Amino acid sequence: MIRAKKRYLLYKVEGQVLDERSCRNAVTSAVYIFLGEKGASEANVKFMGFDAAKQAFFLRCALGSLESTIAAIALQTSFNAKPIALRLEKMSGSVKHVWESQRKP
Repeated sequence: MIRAKKRYLLYKVEGQVLDERSCRNAVTSAVYIFLGEKGASEANVKFMGFDAAKQAFFLRCALGSLESTIAAIALQTSFNAKPIALRLEKMSGSVKHVWESQRKP
């Protein structure tokens, strides 16, 4: 079996202050609304981490569904009836590069 290629994405949350659970819910709902169940399972989106102080999170997705995953998250404009923006800050093929860029002051 061939190992599937993945990409790691770093996002910043703007417009609201979220905790990890709310952020995870916002991302999950955005992916399921835009891609549906089949597309979400093919995208294999996994929430990897959250930094409450910087309001940043990173996730992993399948390489073949990269563009649709980015679009799904970018289209999330509101959460809990308040405006929100999830901005893509960095994209990488390894978790190390995403994590290091997030850790910088």
